[in-house]
Amino acid sequence: MAVLVVYLYLDVWFYVQAQPPMIQSLGDPPAKGAPEQTKIPLYPNLRFKSIVRTKGIYDYETMISHLQQLADHYEQLTIDIVGESIEKRAIYLVKLGHGSKKILLDGAHHGNEWISSFLLMTMVEHYAYHYHTGQPFYEYDIRALLSDYTLCFVPMVNPDGVEIVASNGRSSRDYDKLVALNGGKRSFAGWKANARGVDLNRQYPTNWPLARDYGPATPAMANYAGSQPLTEPEVIAIDRLHQQEQFAAYLTYHSVGNMIFYYYYQTGDWLERDRALAYAVGRLTGYEVRHSSGGIGGMARDHVVTAYQIPTLIMELGINKQRPLPEFAGMWERNRKVPCLVITWLDQGKP
Repeated sequence: MAVLVVYLYLDVWFYVQAQPPMIQSLGDPPAKGAPEQTKIPLYPNLRFKSIVRTKGIYDYETMISHLQQLADHYEQLTIDIVGESIEKRAIYLVKLGHGSKKILLDGAHHGNEWISSFLLMTMVEHYAYHYHTGQPFYEYDIRALLSDYTLCFVPMVNPDGVEIVASNGRSSRDYDKLVALNGGKRSFAGWKANARGVDLNRQYPTNWPLARDYGPATPAMANYAGSQPLTEPEVIAIDRLHQQEQFAAYLTYHSVGNMIFYYYYQTGDWLERDRALAYAVGRLTGYEVRHSSGGIGGMARDHVVTAYQIPTLIMELGINKQRPLPEFAGMWERNRKVPCLVITWLDQGKP
């Protein structure tokens, strides 16, 4: 019992450390008759209420409620739907800033890596608050940075996978089939795939045959690359977003390793540029920088580096995938300034 009390105390403490400044100065939330443009498109159209916080797995419905609350408080946020999952959950895009140069940050390609969604939503709230108030964010002026740049967040690429983990499989339309894909196990804590048993981070076109040969030959909880690339609507949505927006940089968040991956066969000045950014972010976060291709293929990083030749970082958070919340304060402290650093680095034309 004493151990449980200590854990609960630490869990609450970690949460409090990650919260943004109080927002009483914004006044009460808009009345029910508030202009429609302050609302996000709810998909499905359900009512939720909350702010960015969690006591457990950060699930899809919690994220929607937080998006609605943030939209009510911060008119600077633009929130759109860019696609939908196999089970018809919306994939949300959140934008902050007015600049023509855009940076994409996404999370939860894998269902059991929901902590990345919580981190990105916390980031959205903090950055929106400082943009709204004009207060400095540490040494950075968010308004000035976002006059030339726009931050684009897709906090939850794989909402069905997150819901499978959060509900222990009960969110599925066919629970028994899901158990079979899960190797007969009724614990879904390790589930990475989408609702169809396809690993979304093995679905991108670049060197997809390597991913196919690396993983199982049929749908599974992890590593199945699909029958061909770009079959899954979640990945189609992210690929289309890259084509439309032509981002200046891309950070994709995962959840184990405390490390940064940046390399996928770049050469020359291209390599030097990407390596320099990776080491700059590594110095800020304290994460180890890994010069490794990964050797798998079909990953979002692989495709974006190859197809768009923009700086692309895989950000691996923490060390405990199944119980990451006690690590969250440290994750936030390491990553809170990363978008500011990336913007400053790009703006200065380094290296």
